[in-house]
Amino acid sequence: MDDLDPELIEAYRGELDRRKPGSPLVRLPQEDLLVEVGAVAGRARFRPTLTGMLFFGRDPQRFYPSFTLTFLHFSGTAPVRSDPEAPLYLDNREFQGTLPEMIDAARATVFAKLGKRGVLNGFVRHDVSEYPEFAYREAVVNSVAHRDYALEGSSIQIRLFADRLVVQSPGGLGGNLTVDNIVFEQYTRNPHIVRLLEDYGYVERRGLGVDRMIQAMRDAGLKEPRFEDRGSSFWVTLHSGPLLPSIPDLAYLGLSDRQIQAIGYLQAHGRITNREYQTEFAVSERTALYDLQGLVEAGVALPVSSGRGRFYILRV
Repeated sequence: MDDLDPELIEAYRGELDRRKPGSPLVRLPQEDLLVEVGAVAGRARFRPTLTGMLFFGRDPQRFYPSFTLTFLHFSGTAPVRSDPEAPLYLDNREFQGTLPEMIDAARATVFAKLGKRGVLNGFVRHDVSEYPEFAYREAVVNSVAHRDYALEGSSIQIRLFADRLVVQSPGGLGGNLTVDNIVFEQYTRNPHIVRLLEDYGYVERRGLGVDRMIQAMRDAGLKEPRFEDRGSSFWVTLHSGPLLPSIPDLAYLGLSDRQIQAIGYLQAHGRITNREYQTEFAVSERTALYDLQGLVEAGVALPVSSGRGRFYILRV
């Protein structure tokens, strides 16, 4: 029991009281509360369960080192180098801690790394991500809620490519679920974990998460999510669309005609260097650098590598 953090337990009690006022669980002594939510088990001597460690453990990875979330941001559309001098990926992280801590850290990182475009609503500019927040958040939360925790050698993987976001969870679909019926059937492999995720506000036990994920992608004008059961793992893929859907929208970003033409060049060629920009648009090195930096600041382009090997790609 010393491996559980009393402060995390009391923070859960406070969250439960806020989200479900009047719940009888709020008034239970700490050990009784933990028994009720499946966080500890035993008769003569209580011991933390897997659920207890993942939500209230002081150091969950001490006992379950592979129960983490990893994030890889690739520079292109494949997990290989497009150029010998280019980096394989732009970011590489591993999130540890309790499940709520990992979910929050992963969501914040994905949001920060996604391409965004500026949209004017009246006189106010809003940044719109290339994927709807509900869709990628639901994919991450589902990977945590429904992974097969019997597979202790595997972690949840989040991979961001130039054209898609992939969330890979250890273990295939459970129970009677298939890719074909996942929208209208429901099965919970980890009921205690799902219950606590609901108490924290991450999920609703209504079986509507997948439906809403699909609708969110449709509303954003994107393809529906792709679901794949590969037996040893389950994959959710969100495909992006053009970050800049039409030329008139680019005016909202305050770009010059030359910068807009540069976006067309990037769409056709995939990348551009400062020297290529000088040649293509007959400008000086200083002007090319100024224009390219402007595309980066507008959230349109992404610099890759540094120094003489630097080039720029579209943030899509």
